[in-house]
Amino acid sequence: ALFGTPVTQEDHAERAVLAALDLLDALRQEETARSPSQIRIGVHTGPVLAWRIEHDSRTTSTEMGDTIHLAAQIQQLAGPGTILISETTRRKIGTGTKVKKIGTLQGTDPSDTLAVYHLLAPPTSFFQRGAQPDQETRCFVGRDQELVTLHDRLVRAEHGQGQVVGIVGEAGLGKSRLLTEFLQHLSAEQITLQRTYCLSYGRTMPYLPIRDLIRQLCGITETDSHGEARDKAYQCLQEAGMDLETFAPPLLDLLGLQPYREEIAGLSPETIQNRLFTLFRQLTLQASQHCPLLIVVENLHWIDQASEACLHSLVQGMAGASILLLATYRPGYRPPWIEKSYFTQITLLPLNPAESYQVVHSILPQLPDTITPLILDRAEGNPLFLEELTQAVAEQGVQTDLTIPDTIQGVLMARIDRLSLPAKRLLQTASVLGRIVSLPLLHAIWGGEDMTSLLQELQQREFLYEQVRGGERVYVFKHVLVQEAAYTSLPLTRRQALHAATGRALETLYAHHLTEVYDRLAYHYGRSRKTAKAVEYLRRFAEQAAHTYAHREALAALQEAYTRAQQLPTTEQDRCLVDLAFRQAFSLSVLGRFREVADLLWEQEERLQRLADPTLAGPYYFRLGLNAFYLGDYQQTAQSASRALQEAERCQDTVTLGQAHYVIALQSFSIGQFVQGMEHGRQAITLLQRTTARHWLGLAYWSVGLNAGFWGDFATTLAVEAQAYAIGETLADPRLQSFAQGISGWVLALRGDWEAGIAACQQSRTLAPDPVSRALATGYLGWAYLEKGDAEQAIPLLEETLQLFDRSGLPQTCARFIVILGEAKHQAGALKEAREITGQGLELTQRYSHRPGIGLAHRTLGRIAQSEGDFSTASNHLQQALQVFTTIQARFETGRTHLDLAYLARRQGMQGAMASHLHEAHRLFRTLQAPHYLEKTAHLANE
Repeated sequence: ALFGTPVTQEDHAERAVLAALDLLDALRQEETARSPSQIRIGVHTGPVLAWRIEHDSRTTSTEMGDTIHLAAQIQQLAGPGTILISETTRRKIGTGTKVKKIGTLQGTDPSDTLAVYHLLAPPTSFFQRGAQPDQETRCFVGRDQELVTLHDRLVRAEHGQGQVVGIVGEAGLGKSRLLTEFLQHLSAEQITLQRTYCLSYGRTMPYLPIRDLIRQLCGITETDSHGEARDKAYQCLQEAGMDLETFAPPLLDLLGLQPYREEIAGLSPETIQNRLFTLFRQLTLQASQHCPLLIVVENLHWIDQASEACLHSLVQGMAGASILLLATYRPGYRPPWIEKSYFTQITLLPLNPAESYQVVHSILPQLPDTITPLILDRAEGNPLFLEELTQAVAEQGVQTDLTIPDTIQGVLMARIDRLSLPAKRLLQTASVLGRIVSLPLLHAIWGGEDMTSLLQELQQREFLYEQVRGGERVYVFKHVLVQEAAYTSLPLTRRQALHAATGRALETLYAHHLTEVYDRLAYHYGRSRKTAKAVEYLRRFAEQAAHTYAHREALAALQEAYTRAQQLPTTEQDRCLVDLAFRQAFSLSVLGRFREVADLLWEQEERLQRLADPTLAGPYYFRLGLNAFYLGDYQQTAQSASRALQEAERCQDTVTLGQAHYVIALQSFSIGQFVQGMEHGRQAITLLQRTTARHWLGLAYWSVGLNAGFWGDFATTLAVEAQAYAIGETLADPRLQSFAQGISGWVLALRGDWEAGIAACQQSRTLAPDPVSRALATGYLGWAYLEKGDAEQAIPLLEETLQLFDRSGLPQTCARFIVILGEAKHQAGALKEAREITGQGLELTQRYSHRPGIGLAHRTLGRIAQSEGDFSTASNHLQQALQVFTTIQARFETGRTHLDLAYLARRQGMQGAMASHLHEAHRLFRTLQAPHYLEKTAHLANE
């Protein structure tokens, strides 16, 4: 026997247990000594898959699922004349039931076990009956102060004091209801309203709410043709005084109104992101000049990172604008603008008992006092739960035995199951589309009877409400929990089929501008059984996301595509998986997740061997070598870069040839072969100048400057870094610009031009768009302050750098900055701490064979020992530093170490040694044209 299907009954467990007890009692009354009862009963509670078929006046149903199988297994464990129940059933029927645990049963998941109990006595809890409810009405209580605050912030915004308000509360506490009450008292003449929603699956869809807001700002509707939408976008940019050539391509690209053009393809992701932020900010500020602008973003806890950053950019610049940004989110989410003085957070608390009572009795005024406390107890002041629990009572009638559901899912499913079968099917179908339901899309996947009356039923029963968005009529689920409950009630195969149908409908409806819906195509096909389509659209969406520097979202899509691609036919798998791995490696590298890159790339080696394609092998070994460098594995770096050169030569791949030489230039720097590093960097420049890979050309210039800086050729360093910066400026690539300015600022500070060096490093830090570039920029800024002698400024910057490197990798670079932090601690007088930190740095630089870092560590340890008066230890470390710097031809650092040894010799009274070291220092500083250090050398000699 089945209880609670095909229509959910909240008390199905209690009914099943009572039926089992009655059946056993009836059989016992009939049994005789000759024929004792042999009945064995098992009871289990859980979801089942049910088909309900209506024939004329009859309804039949078929059920299947693991719940039925587990109930049968429990029944087989029962002895004659006994009833066994599962732990799940025991919880449902309450604590008034007398049971005895007899063992456990393995669940459908091997890792799960299910306790089994012998039922000894029936449940004692029964529910009172009441009257049929009158026509329900909803009341709004307990939020008066919150409304006052919202109106106050709106008044401030109307007077040109931009405001940001966050409404935070658990699901169902009334965030949307508070918004509705607030908005219904505003007029179109008073404000311009822009409203959007973040979707539960939208975290992996960059710019989803931003795109919606921009469409509204431009006045683009769903019914606009491709050309009409494009014209409106151009007009909006012109009205905002924005350069069409600069901002139209990324705007049209974001809106899916054009395929990638050369203007987009030639820009770095960072550039596109910066332009998108700028145009959104300018369009918003422009709209607020005509009339105060109210921007409402609901469910901010589901926002993607790119949209969050874009909104943050707006918040940064709206303090003097007539804008009120109003967002709702759940606890646990922390807006990045929370520290702003013009930000206000409104925390919604549960309603108190008196307010809860008002809500319940606004729906059922005649509800018996015996039922009301049960509802209030279960709902715990949550307005949605109060309404839905009371609605469940209203629809079933309080004359029936009623168990108040323990979860809102149970409440909502109880209501959904009481819809007519066609209306329930339509609600389930609509749930696949998300909380906001497009009518054309719903029509396309419905394929059933006319929807008009069914939609009316769903509105009357308060599952959906109608809204006009962008000139289009849409239906919105009353609450996201309603949509989720309807969605999870669908069988998996039916869900998959509906997602596939949605994908096909999107391809048809957006045939001429598919780029606009790559995110939705990826989402729906990704949840269907259409593997090839899922992989293709996930890949396209990831490419689109990475192009706007939304690498986390791109990575999530690529990882999903990679998993799905393993279901492709064998003949297609290898090339597809390798391609997806390369794309993942790029995004992972930008995010500083180098160990994951290594694991991912090594997985592809066997596939590369099977494919035997040098056009894939060259880029593969280049990426493998570059990542090995990031991890400090120089042997693997050299082997992979050499192999990349071989494979690239086979197919005349000039870009990969240049990239491989770039990798060798980096490796040469880390092992202290600066002249070789400069040679490979220049070879990379020569090769890449013949290609369109301008980003990599800029990095090649940067690598030459890095090597030249440690070699002591400051003029070359500044010249090539200026080239790198110019390329970055042309590409609007802040990462490349940050790299170039960091090295330039470091070199300027080294040679004594401290203020210019600090300014360049500060600009580098401002430009840095990702964890790796920010870590480097912050480190060089700290180093520049240290060269000036300002340890107080240097120490917090260097500590921040180490925290960033700890998250992003680059162990050899991290080790070098540990040594620099040790030097800063030494200058600050914290000698013990300085010695410990520098000792750790020496150990790490030796582990990674980072010879420049080894030299720096020995020199700092020598300086610390000299400050402590331990001249023997100081001499030992300084001589080791001198040997390292001399061997690797770090000429400037060799000169500085001679100067340190001269200071030590003076303190020891060794005049001959002092003169010898001063002579070598003077010779080197004169060759390197380092006037500041020539002056220091002369000053010491004169003393």
